[in-house]
Amino acid sequence: MIRLRQSFKSLAASLGLLLMVSVLVAACQAAAAPLETPVAKAPAATSKLIVSADIVQGSQNLTKDLQASNSCVLSSRFPKNSEMVWRARVYDPNTGNLMTQAQLSKVEIKLANGKAINMAFGPHPKNPPGEAYWTGSWVVPKDSPTGTLNYTIVATSTDGRTGEFKPIAVAASLPTITDQTLPDVAQGTSG
Repeated sequence: MIRLRQSFKSLAASLGLLLMVSVLVAACQAAAAPLETPVAKAPAATSKLIVSADIVQGSQNLTKDLQASNSCVLSSRFPKNSEMVWRARVYDPNTGNLMTQAQLSKVEIKLANGKAINMAFGPHPKNPPGEAYWTGSWVVPKDSPTGTLNYTIVATSTDGRTGEFKPIAVAASLPTITDQTLPDVAQGTSG
């Protein structure tokens, strides 16, 4: 019986000690400063403009009949003496809005042959006015070498930001100058 009392006292002491430790731990946790809730940060503004572009056949040196079917049609094959027309849109990455000549100081096509072509902003078609975007054109010289012609379009905003468009560098999809040479056709000439 004495042993039972000693065991009971020992158990009571252990429980008391455990209770005190629990109270102490709870008190320390309550007194600790609450953890700060992480605040979502706004994404950092990006400076790279977004440029999208394509190339179409221009109307220069096409007869009236061919203008109706070939002009402003997506193309990657261009005979010598034909007109290549680049069309581009430039977007502000921070707003997603289309940028016009008021926000852009320059949009330029840089051909791999060293030629630079300034692009102009305006509605297409002009009559009746349609969508507005950037365009630039180049008539392929009659003595131009055949083969692919790589290019880059670079846009610069009035606040100094830039962006560029580079076509996917797969030879079959790059603009290609063909062996064919279009004859000179005066604008307005019927076929």
